[in-house]
Amino acid sequence: MAGGAGPARAESIQLRPAEGLKDENGNPLLPGTPAAGYAIPCVTDWNGDGKTDLLVGYQSAGKIACYLNSGTAAQPHFTSYSNLKAGVGSDICHISGGCGAPAPWVCDFDGDGKRDLLVGAGADGTVWFYRNTNTDAAPTLDTGVQLRVGGLVLNVGVRATPFVHDWDQDGLNDLLCGSGDGSIYFFKNSNSNPNPVYAPGVKIQAGGADVSKGIRSVARVLDWDGDGLKDLLLSSDTGVFWCRNTNNNSQPVLMVPQAICAPVSGSGLVPINTGGRMRLDLVDWNGDGVTDIVLGNLYGTVNYYEGYHLRIRRLERDPAQQITLEWDSAPFVKYHVWTGSSINAITNRAATNLPAVGKTILWTNQPAQAQSRQFYRVQLAQ
Repeated sequence: MAGGAGPARAESIQLRPAEGLKDENGNPLLPGTPAAGYAIPCVTDWNGDGKTDLLVGYQSAGKIACYLNSGTAAQPHFTSYSNLKAGVGSDICHISGGCGAPAPWVCDFDGDGKRDLLVGAGADGTVWFYRNTNTDAAPTLDTGVQLRVGGLVLNVGVRATPFVHDWDQDGLNDLLCGSGDGSIYFFKNSNSNPNPVYAPGVKIQAGGADVSKGIRSVARVLDWDGDGLKDLLLSSDTGVFWCRNTNNNSQPVLMVPQAICAPVSGSGLVPINTGGRMRLDLVDWNGDGVTDIVLGNLYGTVNYYEGYHLRIRRLERDPAQQITLEWDSAPFVKYHVWTGSSINAITNRAATNLPAVGKTILWTNQPAQAQSRQFYRVQLAQ
């Protein structure tokens, strides 16, 4: 009987090649007339129908486009957009010069069980709270108010990108906020979830220094490598990165940022770079249980990187003693297959540089290679 793929291991998320999000006519999602760019995406179920919708802050209007999903949760489909409104029904508008655009983030900010909207302003680094006064199925946003620290307006300088997360695991939702200079600020909530009271912002460190991988940062939190510890993911003008947590979830100690790579035709795995002003969000876009990356850029377009785990999904032995393996894969990269007689001795390379064509690979060994008990492992070739 053939053995499995090896011992239980932490599984880092791998990415498939970028796909540009398009409308029903095959055109890129480009809000604005004319479409000016600097897209900042937030993926959420905005109307509570269980399907993935998309919010995009955009220039030069300084507004937030809402694309409602007319497809399914696993296969989103978009036709047109409408601008989010607040107060008396006017478009939410945060004008910013240069490369700034409103940065939306959706969460139940005031603890009343309904999704609200936070917006980071590009011009002055402030964060605005728009309370949902209606229902999740038909959100109605109140007039925006600025978040405060003590008696002062919360401000990270410029290009604020808010994200709500309980960073120190004390049961209270804190605020992480990217900024125009590339820093990521931690604002600790010292009061309650319905009525957060923030301490002054502290810059998050990674590798013993303030996080900075270029200007215009966005922060998200996810266990990227599957080791049970939350990590910090960020985007900037220079790419998309992850900072591995080496301590625990209540007191994260982050390693130096490492570039996140995705396959590119003819180049294999390369660090993600879509041309600057990259703005990150994380979501299980297609409902397969693995987190994906959505990334806006300076051109106003939004790219989608499908996540997958490099794992063997099928292992079969036929009467001729041939072993067939099937594993999840990505185009434009290659894989090795390793075998061994025990879990701790998978040291024989049985196949080298197997190219992927689609989302899975099938490989069959030669009968002479088969043993009564064999263990297998699949590895990226680079």
